[in-house]
Amino acid sequence: MNIGLNQNDIDFSVFKGQKVEEVLPIGQELVNIKFSNGSLNIECSWRLRNACSILVGYSERNEDAPSSKLKNHIQSKIISGVFHYLPTEDLTVEFENDVYLDLFADSSVFEQYQLYMGDNLFLIGK
Repeated sequence: MNIGLNQNDIDFSVFKGQKVEEVLPIGQELVNIKFSNGSLNIECSWRLRNACSILVGYSERNEDAPSSKLKNHIQSKIISGVFHYLPTEDLTVEFENDVYLDLFADSSVFEQYQLYMGDNLFLIGK
């Protein structure tokens, strides 16, 4: 059985070097991340990790909202790379200092995320 994930060959180099300008929670579950010249709307499960551990995850419910912790970790950080995996449509955004935002496609019905370059739709996680 082959259950491996393969990286998509989409060229994400236009995002490399962009800085996170703003992290906005939208209600309890959605997050919008604005870059220097683009944005990412997150509507699925996610986690932020470094090389050693998970820093914060979507499902954490304590005093601070997960999006607040996410903002504290990635605000003003530079994007080092973007990786898209098939067949699951999972997406990873790599930031400077080996910090990774992993998005997990968790529905067969709804969009998972929308990635924009400027005001133009670049990729939809389905």
